[in-house]
Amino acid sequence: MCTIIMVFVAYTVPKQWSAVLQRDRERQTIFAMQQYARACWEFQLVHKTYPVNPSQLKEARSPRFIRGIESELVDPLTGEVDWLVIPQSAAIPPNPGPGPNPTPPPTPQPNPLNPNAKPSLPGVPIKDYAGGPFVGVRPPISGKSMLALKGNETYETWNYTALDLQQEIAQRLVGLQTVWK
Repeated sequence: MCTIIMVFVAYTVPKQWSAVLQRDRERQTIFAMQQYARACWEFQLVHKTYPVNPSQLKEARSPRFIRGIESELVDPLTGEVDWLVIPQSAAIPPNPGPGPNPTPPPTPQPNPLNPNAKPSLPGVPIKDYAGGPFVGVRPPISGKSMLALKGNETYETWNYTALDLQQEIAQRLVGLQTVWK
């Protein structure tokens, strides 16, 4: 009986543990995306414009925006600083509520290396980003995720930007006003 239980445990525990670790890496990735979005938003509040280069966030000292070993956050899914930067012009504006979205979202771009792959949202590798205002980052990998971010269940469609953060803060303020009336 013990042998049967040991064989069962040997086959199930590693798979379950792997799923737990993957879900944790996804949570950490979402947190890092939110930190970059918050850094872009805070930079915009201080300087009245979004950062045009990721090094601006890295070099900012007052207040310190991105905190990491080398002032850059590592993507937990890949283990490297290889984020895709979301330019302000390509950001998907959050839908303010019921009704049509006033500005159309950008069209997903097909992958030139793999034409059969599902199209992904725009993004430029963080190390190759030449300039222009940007509002967030997204992971550079593709595939189905265990967690959903804003209803998106694939990594290539994940996006969390300073625009989403602004909408979230506005919704919280409205909620606080209703609670305290």
